[in-house]
Amino acid sequence: MIKNIIFDIGNVLLGFNRDYLLSHFYQGEEYDYLKQVIFKDWEKMDDNTLTPAEHLQSVLDVLPERLHYVAKGLLTTWEDYMIYTDGITELVKDLKNRGYKLYILSNMTTHFIERENKFEILKYFDGIVYSAPIKIMKPSPEIYQYILDKYSLNPNECLFIDDMKTNLAGAARFGIKTFLFNDNTNELKDFILTL
Repeated sequence: MIKNIIFDIGNVLLGFNRDYLLSHFYQGEEYDYLKQVIFKDWEKMDDNTLTPAEHLQSVLDVLPERLHYVAKGLLTTWEDYMIYTDGITELVKDLKNRGYKLYILSNMTTHFIERENKFEILKYFDGIVYSAPIKIMKPSPEIYQYILDKYSLNPNECLFIDDMKTNLAGAARFGIKTFLFNDNTNELKDFILTL
């Protein structure tokens, strides 16, 4: 029986689209170049081997000065361009009211963590594990073990929802049930209610 539902954040609870984000700051001829430079080492922020400040500086070191305003604007406010997935807030509230314990397991930078209070949906969760503070990222086995141990969860009573098959495969190795999310909130609700 499923008692605990573990959500990813990016492209599950909140949309994170690099083109959507960059297009708010720049739409000129150097768009592809900017995208490559700005997002090149993004994952290093998720495991905290590169701080947001270090990442910004490394981007500025490469970009010509005329494009610095784009990098500074995007890299200091990107969380403002993460929008709630359709129907997800209502689903989270419904699951909470039905008595499920809700958790988050997300590869996420310290920049977002410092600003997480902007997102009211997070108050419905019983526990959160972000990659940056523990310097472990999905799909590393250690991060799934970490959340199970931290909140004393039985993997057979857990459902993990993510938008990446590799991350789901990592959870499945522990006996955690999984669901591939692709903006299919209604399908997810139906799936949970049949468990």
